[in-house]
Amino acid sequence: MNAPIADQPYIDQDIWAIAMEWVGSHMRIVHWVADPYLPYMTADEDDLFQEAVMAAVEALVVARKKNSPQQLTSFFRVILKTRCLKMAAGIRLVHFPNDSLPCTVSQKEEEPLSERHPAEIEKALQRVGGRKQEICTWILHQSRPVSTLEIARHFNVSQRQVCRLLRHTLLQLTKAA
Repeated sequence: MNAPIADQPYIDQDIWAIAMEWVGSHMRIVHWVADPYLPYMTADEDDLFQEAVMAAVEALVVARKKNSPQQLTSFFRVILKTRCLKMAAGIRLVHFPNDSLPCTVSQKEEEPLSERHPAEIEKALQRVGGRKQEICTWILHQSRPVSTLEIARHFNVSQRQVCRLLRHTLLQLTKAA
């Protein structure tokens, strides 16, 4: 909280104190604006509070410049919504409990895992079909591991779409197995 807004060279401590007090007493507005974006943000309650305080500081500065303190809440809602959209622009994390993650290597493993035969892979991909099959086939034919960004660029889709597609494909293949 000690770093002022980038485009403001200096914001006095009174504005920060007012913003923190205002946000503390208006958390219902904060949650009303931020709740639709929370599932897509990697933020906890403290992060949300800090973003809200920074949005409140910006709103106070704008309300002061425009000489319209009655519009403080409107300015705040727009600024906070913009901040939430920016924080939600990342990829949604999928949380797996550690117990459910598959372990591919055992401590007493003596022989390496066998590679799947191309026929088995082709049979599994037939169950997927369509665009999913095309993307999976392309990934399997790469000489090195590829990132979701590389896949997104190759197929001209968003990285979020690639993650969603891969997640659904893996779920579909594991249910069929």
